Amino acid sequence: MKYTLYYIVAFWIVAAGMVSAQGSRGNRGGFSLSSRAASRTEIPDSILLADSGALQSKRVSAYRLTSSIGDRYPAPMDTNHFNFGNSTLAEARSLGTGYLANLGSPIQTKIFSERREARDFIFADAYDYYIATPENALYYDAKLPYTNIMFTQSGASIKREDQLKGVLTWNFGKKVNMGGEMDYIYSRGQYNSNGNSLLSYRLFGSYRGDKYELHAYLSNFNFVNYENGGMTNDEYITRPEQFDQGGRVSTDIRTYPVRFYNTWNRVRGKQYYLSHRYNLGFYRELKKTDGEGNPIEVYVPVSSIIHTVEYEDNRRRFISNNNIDSVYLAPAENATVYNPNQRLLENVFGLDASLNDIASAWNLKNTFALSLREGFQDWVKFGLTAFARFEKRKFKLPATIEGLVYDRITGSGENPEPASLNYPLSSLYDEFSTYLGGELSKRSGSLLTYNATGEFCLVGSDLGEFRINGELSSRFTLFGKEASIKANGYLRNVTPAFYQRYNHSRYFWWDPDIQGNNTSKLKNTQQFYAGGEVHLASTGTTLQAGMESIQNHVYFDATGYPSQYGSNLQVITARVKQDFTYRGFGWENEAAWQLSSDKDLIPLPQISACSNIYVHFKLAKVLTMQVGADVHYHTKYYAPYYEPATQQFQLQQEKKIGNYPLLNGYVNFHLKQARFFVMGYNLGALFIDQPEYFSLYHYPLNPMVLKMGISVVFNN
Repeated sequence: MKYTLYYIVAFWIVAAGMVSAQGSRGNRGGFSLSSRAASRTEIPDSILLADSGALQSKRVSAYRLTSSIGDRYPAPMDTNHFNFGNSTLAEARSLGTGYLANLGSPIQTKIFSERREARDFIFADAYDYYIATPENALYYDAKLPYTNIMFTQSGASIKREDQLKGVLTWNFGKKVNMGGEMDYIYSRGQYNSNGNSLLSYRLFGSYRGDKYELHAYLSNFNFVNYENGGMTNDEYITRPEQFDQGGRVSTDIRTYPVRFYNTWNRVRGKQYYLSHRYNLGFYRELKKTDGEGNPIEVYVPVSSIIHTVEYEDNRRRFISNNNIDSVYLAPAENATVYNPNQRLLENVFGLDASLNDIASAWNLKNTFALSLREGFQDWVKFGLTAFARFEKRKFKLPATIEGLVYDRITGSGENPEPASLNYPLSSLYDEFSTYLGGELSKRSGSLLTYNATGEFCLVGSDLGEFRINGELSSRFTLFGKEASIKANGYLRNVTPAFYQRYNHSRYFWWDPDIQGNNTSKLKNTQQFYAGGEVHLASTGTTLQAGMESIQNHVYFDATGYPSQYGSNLQVITARVKQDFTYRGFGWENEAAWQLSSDKDLIPLPQISACSNIYVHFKLAKVLTMQVGADVHYHTKYYAPYYEPATQQFQLQQEKKIGNYPLLNGYVNFHLKQARFFVMGYNLGALFIDQPEYFSLYHYPLNPMVLKMGISVVFNN
């Protein structure tokens, strides 16, 4: 694996040199407005060009597409001077995160309003932040070849964690752009059986002419996570002195006992995406002239004929070189799955002699749309789009074998025997849905912009499913700087994800079609959200608040099975971000307050906060240094447990997690087109008595480690 990493580094260095020599929920069937709204701020890319505050002046700029219709909107690039090291942490993904210590391990945000709609293939949800999707995929307009390579490393020898990430793109003339990106994470893990390896790549291209536009990409990922099920005794972290060996406390955390060993999940996926359109319009003469005195003409699109096709294929395998059946024993009445002394009956399904869970799914979407473009005449103040989408989905699971018992408590019994030796090995499930929808939007101007999108499934497996999203915003000048007010909301009636409804595996088997499985059929989930945001650039203040109401909430209970709460639940969130800057001093603060109407079903930390304080200065007029520290904190709550057999975050009521300040000290450097950093991660583990640095139930964060990294941009 070490040599593989060296080869990849060498490849990117050679590729960068060659180019320089030339001169990203499933949101199954859905869409998201949040990323578009967040990207409207034009962020200067000072590494690329000193005066690149305006998008049109950049030598390279990035943008994203709305997944179904393929409308472009600007997106920020990773080229900021400051906080480079901080941005490489898993904690940078959200104000609060729960994960398995390693970068690239399964992760869930602790901010409820940031959680996405579940994919049909729920096993990939835990890797949301690492998977390219039509909603987060970047496209580029590079007037000069552009390469950005990043490498980070933390820990030492057998516990080391590496990440290599890069993007390479260039234009062929004004209309064509091509490129590729890759992300490789290899973590050996600080704890026993806690490593992971993630490799993903994407090849993309675009053509942007007056009348015809095309954007396409193909992506692939292969994620392997070595599972240990968490620690068997959390006091190895909080009270290590209790486990001294001959009067000496063991400092090798790899000796701490875990739930199981030599067990891993592999999740693979590939995706092909194509969005193209033909623009109908006319040429308009401008008052400007070219160098020869001829009037300049621009093409004004009036309407567009749009087609988008998206195909994705996902596969999952859960295997072990050890027999871990003894870990998954059915609990006695009123017992918990975490107390081995109370487990009584075996809970194993099927006929396989050992663990070999396999699941797969593919999904094909075709969207056809007609659009009336905004602004082709002065009196046309909005755009209007109508679309139809056709979805075909297929899922594969191990078959239900006639003659076997599938009771949740007893499993298939000690010596299961099929009714016939001629039994099927797998079951196929087909689903098809047809959606109609539309969009009304006004994106130009600043005083008032809005966007409203809705869709409804009128035929097929998701009959009656609908989504309505809306956003209204206004930008204006206050005290000489920009200020904005935004209101947004959505209303949804959504079919639960397929693998929330059906799952056939060795330790967890739920299927409402099987008599005696004690599985209820899940109903559609209804969600309503209303919120708003105020941003004041003059004071560096951002305020957000929102309320979400949920009917028929689907969750994974303490036994690891999906369940549904039939009544109404509410979650209220208030959030504030306040930045202070004075000359070379900076202090960035963000906090969120959350209130759940039922803390047993939707457990959330009441307060989540992050603070980053630093000073920055220049050495020899060319080297910029940022020296500082940041801290992440949340109050105690019943954080979920990550179950490897389902790859889901399930409820638990055994222990509260939180009240631990995750403290990091760092030095960031910027020299021309290079950024590099040195960071001490989790410094509090060195001096806090009885540290409880747990991220999830039974899953601690890494202890104090040294991390460093470098990023270099080639843009010439």
